[in-house]
Amino acid sequence: NGKNVVLMRDLTDTMYNPKMEPRVSHFRGTDLVVEHIEKYVCSTVTSNQILGGAPYRFETDPRKHLVFLIGERQYKTRETLPAFAEKHLASEFRLSFVHAGEVDGNRFAGIEAVEDADVLFVSVRRRALPEEDLALIRRHVTAGKPVVGIRTASHAFSLRGKPAPDGHASWEKWDAEVLGGNYHGHHRNNLKTVARVVAGGKPGFLDGVGLEGFVSRGSLYRNAPLQKGANAFLMGKAESVEQEEPLAWSFIRKDGGRSWYTSLGHVSDFAQEPFRQMLVNGVMWAAGVSEAN
Repeated sequence: NGKNVVLMRDLTDTMYNPKMEPRVSHFRGTDLVVEHIEKYVCSTVTSNQILGGAPYRFETDPRKHLVFLIGERQYKTRETLPAFAEKHLASEFRLSFVHAGEVDGNRFAGIEAVEDADVLFVSVRRRALPEEDLALIRRHVTAGKPVVGIRTASHAFSLRGKPAPDGHASWEKWDAEVLGGNYHGHHRNNLKTVARVVAGGKPGFLDGVGLEGFVSRGSLYRNAPLQKGANAFLMGKAESVEQEEPLAWSFIRKDGGRSWYTSLGHVSDFAQEPFRQMLVNGVMWAAGVSEAN
């Protein structure tokens, strides 16, 4: 009838029957209905955007809230990460995807979801967020909440020392302070990288994963040496390059929070099951859902 409509998604429930296809939990079924509405009917908001306070959570929904912050063009994680998460993580987590704007890549519509995140998953490259938006991420970190990073997350908020635009902020020490990394460039794009499992590394991250000899077509990031306390369990060596570099590691931050990062994440990596399983294991560990021994 021509009226403007918006759905308050956190106060929405459905009559989904878990015994019917696609046979997921009641709460996941509601998520799927809301996603359909967002795609074909109208936009959605959370109640706190209108009423204030915090978004509503159903008391009987056991899932943790996993928020993806995506803002990079090189590796198409805008496409690969949602598809990966919907297939491999949706039964365990409540998923939210926050994307950088197409016109202004420093602004992420819906970033207020970070306030309610149990786990923050970052795939961002060199963005200077509005000060109040970066403050949301800083509060998540200082609260000791988990962070997962992939590929360009190592330089998510770094402008290479250049000043941020007025009203915006960078976080040059994000990599060292939050991820335990030491990104300082990468090798040539046309060199394949072969992975090696670290003897004595945390085996739980590689449970059910055949990553020994895994080949990535993405450029090898220079991350060595890592920060003190970072536990690398996967190394990589590029063709014709002598020095190995860390490919994946865990890190317990000074605030006590868990961080997990991998410099893998090329489009072709997502096409390989060993990488996808390692990423699932890393998210589960960061969230405290499972432990790496």
